[in-house]
Amino acid sequence: MAYQSVEIAKLRAQQEALDKQLAEAKEKETQHVLREIVQKMREYGISLAELMGRKTVSESSGQSAQTPAAESPVKYRDPVSGATWSGRGRAPTWIAGKNRDEFLADRHAAARAMVQAALFPEGH
Repeated sequence: MAYQSVEIAKLRAQQEALDKQLAEAKEKETQHVLREIVQKMREYGISLAELMGRKTVSESSGQSAQTPAAESPVKYRDPVSGATWSGRGRAPTWIAGKNRDEFLADRHAAARAMVQAALFPEGH
């Protein structure tokens, strides 16, 4: 190992401590902003589906306001982007050539439920 002066070692230790403080402050601020977002969503009646840009069901017709009635149900979901695919037609690039069982939408339902429970706790 190369020689390191005491001053460099002290500065690196300070940098590591500051990096840790920065990460903790950022996490704290992120949680605060997340709570504010959830509060605003409740205040304005915005659903998670609306926030994510997904289609909403119109109350009068019972059908999606933006899609035809013959839309296929979601069968596969990309865990990274959240993109979905019904399994019909040409496979999207995020699933092409891969084991499709790993992308089954119902497989991730439990994880989504946990995230929603964390974001929207009952009683808050």
